[in-house]
Amino acid sequence: MSSDPTADAHDEAAVDVTAPDSVGRWFARLAKGAAVGVGAILPGLSGGVLAVIFKLYDPMIRFLANIKRNFVSNVLFFIPVGIGMMLGIVGFSVVVEAAFGRYAAQFTCLFIGFVIGTFPSLYRQAGKRGRSARDLVVMAAAAVGIFALMYLGGDSAWLQVQPSIPVWFGSGALIGLGVILPGMSPSNFLIYFGLYEKMAAG
Repeated sequence: MSSDPTADAHDEAAVDVTAPDSVGRWFARLAKGAAVGVGAILPGLSGGVLAVIFKLYDPMIRFLANIKRNFVSNVLFFIPVGIGMMLGIVGFSVVVEAAFGRYAAQFTCLFIGFVIGTFPSLYRQAGKRGRSARDLVVMAAAAVGIFALMYLGGDSAWLQVQPSIPVWFGSGALIGLGVILPGMSPSNFLIYFGLYEKMAAG
């Protein structure tokens, strides 16, 4: 069953990239971009979910779907977001490295809290256009698959990937994918593959 078309249209028009800008809005998008960047590298958080919460996701997807439309306006809109994301990723990686070295157990519990905390918002966003039994089955199957990977993988040597230039390019692509796909936490996969602490250490 679909939601109200009027509500959907309102959601799509919530952010107008062609609207007159201001210094305050510019720095607000910078701060939101920094938060999305932090979410992209923190296990348990999803940069995509934070982009949804901060109303950056819909205009980003519309821009990527039709780059020529309002190209200049979109570029100007997302410049502070991109700068903020870079600052968030680079700046918070220092915190992540120190926290993992000294408070690994506490930091892991914090990640679990992040997962639980972002789930309601993601669940509501996913159900805006209705939810069928098939959707619930797919969600349950995906959850079982992830838990199976965690249980069977553990600290197995076959999951440990040796760092190399292609591997780091792939890791960067995975982090970028986490911003495009709300709910995906690429850092969790980097932990499974033994790359996360190396990435945080630079």
